[in-house]
Amino acid sequence: MKTKYRNKIVIMVIILLVSILVINWYIQDKKTILSEPFIKLYLHNQETVVGINLEEYIKGTVAAEMPSSFDIEALKAQAVCARTYAIKKMMTNPTYPEGADLSDDINSCQAFVSLQNFAPENPAREDLLKRINEAVDSTRGEIILYDSQPIDALYCSTCGGRTESSEAVWGGKIPYLSSVKCEDCEESVHYQDETTISNEVIKNVVNDKGKSLQIKILSRTPGGRPKKISINKHEIDSIILRKALNLPSNWMEFQSSASSTVIHTHGYGHGVGLCQYGANGMAQRGKDYHQILEKYYQGISFYKLTY
Repeated sequence: MKTKYRNKIVIMVIILLVSILVINWYIQDKKTILSEPFIKLYLHNQETVVGINLEEYIKGTVAAEMPSSFDIEALKAQAVCARTYAIKKMMTNPTYPEGADLSDDINSCQAFVSLQNFAPENPAREDLLKRINEAVDSTRGEIILYDSQPIDALYCSTCGGRTESSEAVWGGKIPYLSSVKCEDCEESVHYQDETTISNEVIKNVVNDKGKSLQIKILSRTPGGRPKKISINKHEIDSIILRKALNLPSNWMEFQSSASSTVIHTHGYGHGVGLCQYGANGMAQRGKDYHQILEKYYQGISFYKLTY
């Protein structure tokens, strides 16, 4: 099949998905409400499913995932990421409880907060809500494509100076999720962190009973993060070690003493895709949301869904 026809078919599938959402109805108080695209969202803490307009869901995701005090262009970038992520997730037929389309569990989807419950004690709440609404409304329906398909629009809080490739973190090369240099996230409190941990705690991660502790980085990813680490000759993946020690990221360096180890980390999160603090830094330098997204996702294009 020729590329141009294949691309048209992919776009038609996306439009069809949204069209199906448009004709869905949500029944509440014995009333059938026909509206814009509706999704079924699983709220994992309440263990319940609610119906919500897609764009309202994006607003709740932007509010939960990025500081709403960020520059408006950074918020727009986040809105496009969140919308693209949601569309991509729904196209993969997720298996959330009760047949939900999406979840608010960050372990399997994106965070979400109802705008009704957003920052109730913040004196600047109304201004922040206006910013969220503007970011989402001004990018309404816009998603990111690569090779005419919605991308997996991953993002993290702070990359620490360089993003990581998807291949280094999860395996499997994704062209638009390559490692790129970031010079705009230094304002994050997690740009550089320092954590002191007992040597015994570190040894327990690999079930080592030795008296001393020797830590060695065996290999690194293309982004510069440790890949494999030796703890008293026990090999462990840096991602597993990060989780076990509850560290901000797996970009770490070690400084051990007789009883404890200081672990210096860079960034917060997996480091793949959009760096949120980097996006804010770029916006403060005058870059718009398209320029921000094109930096962190290589070879992309934009498409506007109409509903």
